[in-house]
Amino acid sequence: MTRSKRALALILSAMLLFGIAGCGGKDEKTSLTPTVIPPVIAKEGVLRAGVDLSYPPFAGEEKGQKVGIDIDVAAALAERLGLSLEIVDLKPSDIPAALQNKQVDVALGAVSITDAVLAGVTPAGSYISDGAGYFSIVASGAVAPEITSASLAGMKVGCQKESAAFWNLQSDYGEGFATAYETVRAGFEALQAGEIDVLVADAVVGAYISRDFNDARFVGQYGQAAALAVVVAPDASELETAVRGALDALASEGVLDAIRTKWVGSLPVFDVSASTEASTTP
Repeated sequence: MTRSKRALALILSAMLLFGIAGCGGKDEKTSLTPTVIPPVIAKEGVLRAGVDLSYPPFAGEEKGQKVGIDIDVAAALAERLGLSLEIVDLKPSDIPAALQNKQVDVALGAVSITDAVLAGVTPAGSYISDGAGYFSIVASGAVAPEITSASLAGMKVGCQKESAAFWNLQSDYGEGFATAYETVRAGFEALQAGEIDVLVADAVVGAYISRDFNDARFVGQYGQAAALAVVVAPDASELETAVRGALDALASEGVLDAIRTKWVGSLPVFDVSASTEASTTP
């Protein structure tokens, strides 16, 4: 079995165990052999994972089912630890208290390793990198534009209002430089209508939404990306070790890459050390 097929098989196995392929509800505990038990986790045989269900494609709900990158990663992680999975809807700002109060064992929520440390929780490994990206309309067979900090200054640029990209563009180019839209989707609508040349948006979110727009493509990285973490309580050293080992195994077997591809297609893996110049390989 090839590495990619093995990864897909592991993802499907985790999703079937926890009813999470399109995401659902039934737990199958009989075939699981836990590798961690209370008090390392709060509830015997169960990994309780906090995610933000209002932030697709990381996590959301579709037709009554929980779906998203964070859901799939949590399912694969639980399966690796021999545990059933319980999803808890949790805003990023509520993660530290929820971990401390043992409402959840782990949390995912597009939280960077740096932000996790600043919030007083412990990163137990990264599962994806993310940052701002350039999106443009590129007709089939056409060459994607090369965008740099200098060339961007002469373009009509859009972004989501009060997003990280909004504040970074304002800092780099001045107030009013970019047209701000209420949502990333509204920005893509403006891009497709020709109202702007480039949309600057969260790359993972943008790559997911861009699939609904003809010829909308990621064409480069804007600014520095960050590694996003699975986090645990600061005093949960044994759980941290177990989660880190499980994530390392999922990465080496290609499972994390397969989950990423499922949700964002060919979006390139971001270099977390990249400068503010664009990485223009789509």
